[in-house]
Amino acid sequence: MGETKFITAEIGVLPEGWKLIDIKSIADRNQKHSFIDGDWIEAKYIENNGIRLIQTGNIGIGHFIEKETKKYISEKTFHELNCKEVKPGDILICRLAAPIGRACIAPDLGTKAITAVDVVILKVNQNEYSREYINYYLNFEKTLQRMESFASGSTRQRISRTNLGNVLIAIPPLAEQRKIAAILSSVDEAIEKTKAIIEQTEKVKKGLMQQLLTKGIGHTKFKKTEIGEIPEEWEVMNIGRVCKEIYRYPTYYNIDYVEKGVPEIRGEMLKPNGEIDTNPENIRYISEETASRFPRTKLEKHDIVMSVRGTIGKVGIVPSELAGANITANLIRLSPKEHIIDKIYFKYFLLSDKFKKSLDDISTATTIKTLKAPDLKNIPIPVPDLIEQRKIVSIMKTIDKKLLNETTTLDKLNSIKKFLMQVLLTGKVRVKVDDEVMSQ
Repeated sequence: MGETKFITAEIGVLPEGWKLIDIKSIADRNQKHSFIDGDWIEAKYIENNGIRLIQTGNIGIGHFIEKETKKYISEKTFHELNCKEVKPGDILICRLAAPIGRACIAPDLGTKAITAVDVVILKVNQNEYSREYINYYLNFEKTLQRMESFASGSTRQRISRTNLGNVLIAIPPLAEQRKIAAILSSVDEAIEKTKAIIEQTEKVKKGLMQQLLTKGIGHTKFKKTEIGEIPEEWEVMNIGRVCKEIYRYPTYYNIDYVEKGVPEIRGEMLKPNGEIDTNPENIRYISEETASRFPRTKLEKHDIVMSVRGTIGKVGIVPSELAGANITANLIRLSPKEHIIDKIYFKYFLLSDKFKKSLDDISTATTIKTLKAPDLKNIPIPVPDLIEQRKIVSIMKTIDKKLLNETTTLDKLNSIKKFLMQVLLTGKVRVKVDDEVMSQ
């Protein structure tokens, strides 16, 4: 087969033989309500069971999001308001951000369903179009950008159904649509399996932390303390005793930033796993002169920083490349006494649910939630000997390594999917259909 010829179309270069179709023309005119807005359902009609109301929050980028809170209307309301029923397999397109135009295929919810008014129902003519391909194309980054350009509204951006219906989609032959959808679907399956592994590993980690930080390793005798039952050999110490420094400067404001200087650590740089984001693009710098005004918040390697204002309790252990950095007023510096407490053990304790609950109990809840240093110093902590602390750390590191590997795999799969969407949905790379290789 010869090399594919390309033509210049309204939305860019496409392979010869592909068509541009607007969204409304994809609708199956043989079906009722094949391209229509959902229903305006007032609060007075909401029930605890009956016909399911699908809302904008249920529409993810390419997938349906099931939420704990569900809303319903009665069969009587359905008929009185002349509601439009959603069938499994319908494509649901959200007219609101974020992002505008995101879509998913309606699953079988086990009950009759309708949608909210800002969700468009699209019933695809499957004799000509693959609904799976259409769903991928609707959630293609370039398509979402075009939809956003059609949006309007001063306080809340939305796209009208009329404008949505005029958005163009590149359509290859049906067999190629199905093949493209199958390739992308296989990547999605791998992504979902990896997410499930991560979710399960997170649950195991949570349970393991609870066990190790209260029962330790191999103990048979326990004692009752103010923080609950712990091994007889363990001690209860407050955080002030296990740290040589606990400090924040509440006057760290109106700072001038420089292109290069002393790194500044902010709350948004603290990751859920207790690490600090070291990406140079996310780091701001202050001058040496400015940093010299805050000597007690100059960080050392393996110090721990914690958010104590706004979102409290996020923690991060300082890596070698950020030694000498400073912190904003929303963070506090904790410098552990390493002859008493292992820095990584301390980090795991600060990430535990038990510690989070202690923070919630003592933090002030005024306009902005704040944790004060004296209160933090008084929080009790279970302290095994250093040998056992390090054994606990070794076990926790093993599960963290698994999480890191799975997260890395997930990032790679997402990158692969993004690349495949870029090349397959534009025809830059053609797929093999019916034993015939489409040229590139």
